[in-house]
Amino acid sequence: MSKEEIYDFIGTLALILYSKNIQISLNSLNSILKDKKSDYGSNRALASAVSASYTRWKVKDPVIYQAIAHTYVDKDGDFAWDK
Repeated sequence: MSKEEIYDFIGTLALILYSKNIQISLNSLNSILKDKKSDYGSNRALASAVSASYTRWKVKDPVIYQAIAHTYVDKDGDFAWDK
């Protein structure tokens, strides 16, 4: 998958999960991407991809943009962006 396809996948998955009020960790997201042969190895690298996806969707669709912000959490269950 290209980076753009990964960013679109991250956004689409976030929307689906958000619609069911489900949050997942970056580890879980990385496992899903690994199944698709597109894992990032570390959560730090994946966090950069989630951030890029977030920025990409901000312009394309504000609903998906919001879903990304509230779907992916860190290992402690806090929003990944809330440091």
